[in-house]
Amino acid sequence: MARYSVLALCNKCGGLHELDMSVELKDGPIKKQSIADTYPGEPLPQRLASLSGSIVTCPATGRQSTQKNNHQIFLVPTKN
Repeated sequence: MARYSVLALCNKCGGLHELDMSVELKDGPIKKQSIADTYPGEPLPQRLASLSGSIVTCPATGRQSTQKNNHQIFLVPTKN
């Protein structure tokens, strides 16, 4: 199993921001990739399906937004 940081595109500033979570997957990507591109045409694992609708707090503006687009939520392998 590999561990991944979860980042989402901010609707307020357009930057990528880390969500305060990580996930472990056995079949995840080897480099940064959106969850939609990681599982094209397949149902998402339950842990990832729940990420759609995640609230992103922008460190630049301090405002919150909700990211519902799975093409804009990314998995990034972490160094364990």
